[in-house]
Amino acid sequence: MKKRVFPYSILAFAFLISSLRGASPSKSITNPSSLEKRLRSLEEELAKFKSNVSDMNFFLIPSWLAVGLGGQYRVMGNSSNFDWHSKSISKKQPSSSFINQRFRTWLNLHEKKKQRVGVYLQLEIGHNMWGDDTEAPKTHLANGNEVGLELRRGFLWLKIEKQHLLRVGIQAWHDRFGERPDFKKNWLFSVDHYDSSGAILANSIWDFNVGGISLTGSFGKAHYRTGWFLLGMGTTFTGDNSANLLSLDMDMEIGAHLLGGSVYYLLDRGDYSYGNFGGPKVSNYDHSWDLWTGIRAHFSFFVFHLSFFVIYNHGEVAGASYQHDGWALKSALKVDLRKVGKFRFQTLYSTGSKGREGEKSFRTIAQSERDDLGSQGYWSFLGLTSPWGPSDVKDLGVGLQNQGLGLLTIQISYERALLQNLRAYLGLGWLQSAASNPINDKKDMGFETFFELSWNIYEMLSLKIGSSYLITGNFYKTPNGGNPDDLWESYFRLQMEF
Repeated sequence: MKKRVFPYSILAFAFLISSLRGASPSKSITNPSSLEKRLRSLEEELAKFKSNVSDMNFFLIPSWLAVGLGGQYRVMGNSSNFDWHSKSISKKQPSSSFINQRFRTWLNLHEKKKQRVGVYLQLEIGHNMWGDDTEAPKTHLANGNEVGLELRRGFLWLKIEKQHLLRVGIQAWHDRFGERPDFKKNWLFSVDHYDSSGAILANSIWDFNVGGISLTGSFGKAHYRTGWFLLGMGTTFTGDNSANLLSLDMDMEIGAHLLGGSVYYLLDRGDYSYGNFGGPKVSNYDHSWDLWTGIRAHFSFFVFHLSFFVIYNHGEVAGASYQHDGWALKSALKVDLRKVGKFRFQTLYSTGSKGREGEKSFRTIAQSERDDLGSQGYWSFLGLTSPWGPSDVKDLGVGLQNQGLGLLTIQISYERALLQNLRAYLGLGWLQSAASNPINDKKDMGFETFFELSWNIYEMLSLKIGSSYLITGNFYKTPNGGNPDDLWESYFRLQMEF
């Protein structure tokens, strides 16, 4: 097996410096023969080094191995007058601000020639707040290991023929009811190539990274994805407290259009789906199961792009004899006028209920501390009521589950280039719950205005600055308080990605 030593240039430079240190400047310049002797001596030293390390593994890479390297490194600042996922808003809201950073690096090690087998891993450091002594003790004693180094994703992959890919390990997963997928991209080297910003049931871009096995592929214009994932682990993978997700997605390209459907089944043997987050909660249940089945379509006509989905969700909790049947619908239109700008419109609706009788709640797959009101992600055109990439560390957590109360929202956005490297974005949206809030019997969640500037400083480096303002509705009113205060948020994000 051939091996390659790659730091030769560094070693040569070091030898050259060390060899020239011993000679006076006048001799090195005025005596060419002296310089030639030293260069020949340097070549001999390098030859000795190469022979000495030929049997070592230090600094060596097998000739058959290729390495793909990527990263996303960001520093974010945020100022606002509300708390993370606030369920109620007071009349006089206090403001707060912070700066944090988060670094991600990913590697793809694979066979160079045929590129059929490899391993992908992604490490993350953060989020780290500035000034809280986690970077190093300054004014107080050290707080221990709070840097937060973690394996975000890591899986083995095998390419079967050219069109089918098997992944085994901790991997990204999202539902297929977001934006139109691009089946021509290389889905292995960049985190964004297999993340979906618009997924609404569970979203890997919002850290829904799960251990399991998946198989994706294509037969001509037909595309499929199937998998099994372990969302909660008990005594065994089928024992108490375990949670298993089975998924199947099918999409068919018909000319410029795409039609598809999905079926997801989640069997929970305690504590994942209903025990902790999202609402309504059920305690001490033996097991539960939920089924999601839906259809979707993406149509393209010149500059017009239309899409819609319809999803049905049925769930049962056996221990408490509790059932629910929910629906979610979306219609969207994108008009891309190039130099004039890009317009987007969308309406989303999900059923909900504030009581247990005749339950109509629509639930999402992701139920976690980050998804404590139902699955989160970048499905919205807005940045304060729901997560938005550059400001995703502060929002109200609104999604289709919406604490089991459902959602109706109408949104519009406009984006265009102002200069060659400067873009502007405007988002407007009105929101209300499908069922009234049991705390105050109100539905109106408010109207949000959102503005963002994006400056592409260099090819890999960008700066985003934005601000949101919410005219808060009475949905967030405290039981015995006055009208809730209007909310605001401002942020920046400096990010390098490659």
